[in-house]
Amino acid sequence: MVYECLVKRLDPQIEEETTIEINGIEFTGFADICPYEIEVGKSYPVSIGFTILDELTIHEIPVEKKEIERVDSGYEYYLRGLLQEDNIDAGLIFTDEDEYFNDFPELMNRTVEIKVDRISLEFLTTRTD
Repeated sequence: MVYECLVKRLDPQIEEETTIEINGIEFTGFADICPYEIEVGKSYPVSIGFTILDELTIHEIPVEKKEIERVDSGYEYYLRGLLQEDNIDAGLIFTDEDEYFNDFPELMNRTVEIKVDRISLEFLTTRTD
């Protein structure tokens, strides 16, 4: 899914680290694909996903909720929401490009919590200035 994001912060030390806001939800991710220079205070089209470095941790939760929660001050996040075949709806749609969710058919269409190592950002070539 394509969202319009507002760039809130660019880390001067870690080039890919980018803090954005989408629909009032602010989080820090890594701009894995960014075909142009982005600037703080400007809006850009983006799609969001996630990166798992070791093993996916996923389990069903008893309460229907959609949220994105940062773990401590690092890059890990808990995504809580509705699991679907190729995404999780945690208030924002996170695409499962690596097909992790195919290994969990018993959790489809259920509310789950997954722990991701970082959020990935793809800034799209169609700009809106």
